[in-house]
Amino acid sequence: MKITNKHHIPEVLVRAISTNWYSGHGELRFASVTELLKPTKMAILSKRHGKEIAQDAGDMIWTMMGSAMHKVLEAGEDMNSLAEERLAVSIDDALITGGVDFFEDGVITDFKFTTVWSYYSAGRKQEWEKQLNMYAYLYQSLGFEVKALQVVAIFRDWSKRRCENEANYPRQVETIAIPLWDQAETLAFMRSRIRELRKAQELPDDLIGECSREERWQSETQYAVFKTEGKRALRVFADKSEAEAYIREHKDAAQLRVIIREESPKRCQDYCTVRDYCHYYRDYENSNIESLAG
Repeated sequence: MKITNKHHIPEVLVRAISTNWYSGHGELRFASVTELLKPTKMAILSKRHGKEIAQDAGDMIWTMMGSAMHKVLEAGEDMNSLAEERLAVSIDDALITGGVDFFEDGVITDFKFTTVWSYYSAGRKQEWEKQLNMYAYLYQSLGFEVKALQVVAIFRDWSKRRCENEANYPRQVETIAIPLWDQAETLAFMRSRIRELRKAQELPDDLIGECSREERWQSETQYAVFKTEGKRALRVFADKSEAEAYIREHKDAAQLRVIIREESPKRCQDYCTVRDYCHYYRDYENSNIESLAG
C-alpha cells in the first residue's frame, strides 16, 4: 500500500502510521481473522491490488491510535492476562491467525475507536460478533477456556451535550457484551468463509459477487410521502407501490408526492480502499454522474 499525505499532517505521524500498517497475508493458506471478516470481494481485491492501493495518512489516524492503544494494553499485562497475543490455528489447510487485544479471566476484550453510528448499527455489531467469536475459537483451540466476549467502544465523535440530553445516547466509553457462539458453530462459519474466498480467488475482479447492502453499510431504500410544500414526511414506506397506494387513498392526493430516499453505501464511499477496482462502486458512481447530467 502507498501512503500519501494530502492533508499535510506532521511527518512524524506519517512515519508512525507507515510503521504500524499491517497488510495481512498474501495467500489464502495464511489468512487473518480480519481477512475472513471482510466481505469476499473486498478481501480478494485487497490481496490482488494491495501494492497499487493508495491511502492518505490523514484517513489512517484512528488506525494509528488503535496501535497506540495496543501498546497501552501491553503495559497493563500481568501474569494472569494476555495482551496483543497473536495466535494461529490450522483449518482446512489454511493457517488462520488473529491478535486479541486483551484476555483475562476467560474474557476476550476488543478495544475499538469507533463512531456513535456504529453503536446503533446492527450490522456493525454483527461484524464484531463474528470477529470476537473467531478470536474465541483460536483461544479455545489452544486449550484456553473462554467464558465471555466484549467490545470496549471508545467513541471518537462523542458529544457530552447529547449524552446529557438524550436517553439512549452512549457514554464516552461503553462496554458491549457480545454473544458467545458454540465452538462448532464458529468452526462452521470459518470453514464457509475459507471456501467462499477460495472460490472467489478463481474469478476475475468483475465476476466476484458484489457486497450485500448490509456489508456496504447501506440501509434499504425508503419511499417518503410529502405534501408539496411540506418539510416532514407524512409516512415512510419500504415499498414504492405502498407509498403510491397511500397517496391514491389520501383526501389531499393532488398535493402529495413521493420522495425516494436511497441510502448511500457508507463503507464504499468512506472506508473501502479497493473501491476503484470494484465493479459495483464503478457502476454506482457512473449512475450518479448520469443522474446529475440528466
